Amino acid sequence: MIGVTILFFVVGFTACFAWMDAEHLNKKHYIDNHTSRWVLRAYFFVSIGIFNPWWMIGSSLIFTALFDQLLNLGRGLPFWYLGTVAKWDIFFSKRKWMYVSAKILALLLGVFILLR
Repeated sequence: MIGVTILFFVVGFTACFAWMDAEHLNKKHYIDNHTSRWVLRAYFFVSIGIFNPWWMIGSSLIFTALFDQLLNLGRGLPFWYLGTVAKWDIFFSKRKWMYVSAKILALLLGVFILLR
């Protein structure tokens, strides 16, 4: 039961972060420095991991699987859109099948870890 609670909490957390970033990007306020975002997200996942390291791993996978797609939806872009600036996007831009596969695998593994 706790796994389901964590799953819903992480999906909500991910949606909130994607929404906040989409608001900035839609106003043309580009994010040059991601340090504060990374620190806050790391703090969130480490806080979960204090109770069970597997929850941290599963939660991180869920975030990784969903964030970009929720950000794209918030920006009115295609679901599987890849940008041209982030190293992650540049790497996967010529390997779209690998990107989609990695996202689906991360989602399935994350859900499995949290619900096992």
